[in-house]
Amino acid sequence: MNTINWGIIAPGNIADKFATALRGVAGAALYSVASRTPEKAAAFANRHGFETYATNYDALINDPKVDAIYIASPHMLHAEQSIACLKAAKAVLCEKPMAVNSQDAQKVVNIARQQNTFFMEAVWTRFMPVHNKIQHWINNGRIGEVQMVQASFGFARNFTPEHRLFDPQLAGGALLDIGIYPITMAQIAIGGTPQRITAMAELGRSGVDENLGVLLHYPQGQIATLNASLRANTSWDAWIFGSEGSIHIPLFWFAESATLFSGSMPTMTEVEKIAHPHQINGYEYEIEEVHRCLNEGLLESPLMSWQESIQVMGIMDEVRSQIGLRYPFENDD
Repeated sequence: MNTINWGIIAPGNIADKFATALRGVAGAALYSVASRTPEKAAAFANRHGFETYATNYDALINDPKVDAIYIASPHMLHAEQSIACLKAAKAVLCEKPMAVNSQDAQKVVNIARQQNTFFMEAVWTRFMPVHNKIQHWINNGRIGEVQMVQASFGFARNFTPEHRLFDPQLAGGALLDIGIYPITMAQIAIGGTPQRITAMAELGRSGVDENLGVLLHYPQGQIATLNASLRANTSWDAWIFGSEGSIHIPLFWFAESATLFSGSMPTMTEVEKIAHPHQINGYEYEIEEVHRCLNEGLLESPLMSWQESIQVMGIMDEVRSQIGLRYPFENDD
């Protein structure tokens, strides 16, 4: 395996976890990091053992020694920074969501294709071994035909106007930050494009969604009932119900276990249970997938294809349209 020199843009909390995983992945070299303030970049680089740090984003993006860049900045910067990295011929792993709308997501994909350069959205859930096993169960008919998905992800957060979760200028709200996970769960279990989307939300004092409910209706009759909240501590669990059985995934977005059941309530029977504790913290799997793709010369990952990213972005566009949420910085073109 070739050694891949990694750079990180925006060394915040998520980047901290990512760098921790990066240290434990074979073939990964912690090379450089960039922040809006060089002092923060230097401190992060020193704490995690990076070889160097950049004085600004452009310096990192244009450093010829950098092979791949992880983007961990606020949502509204993802597309712009991804495009800058791709134009500099850097492989990109961009934290979810890859953009704030499908129009910008498509621009990123177009540039990746034009530049013949690797891009992947970092929806870490898709790369976890438990979800690979769940997909295997579904594909092999272990629960019959999938009929329904239920997933929720929410936590009670005190309203703080300047926090990124509540700031519309930073594309705040439950949907883009955590609602993407229940939607992803539905896409993993069912796939394709929903033929009908119904959404409702409670917009908070800053105008972003704080309580969100989404119903997806798929062409073959499957239904997904999904919730995301910044006001309620939900279960964080997911259920996939089929015609002959079901699958329960505790903490589905962080999945370390899943249970396969046959039959139906209240007499369903446990058939198989898998447990796969993360080797490090869960971020290692998306890093390993980037390495695999780069070593095989792929431009996109089959586990997180460009089409899948744009499909999920399109679902979220429709959800925002229905709940009346538009960010101040979004253009009309």
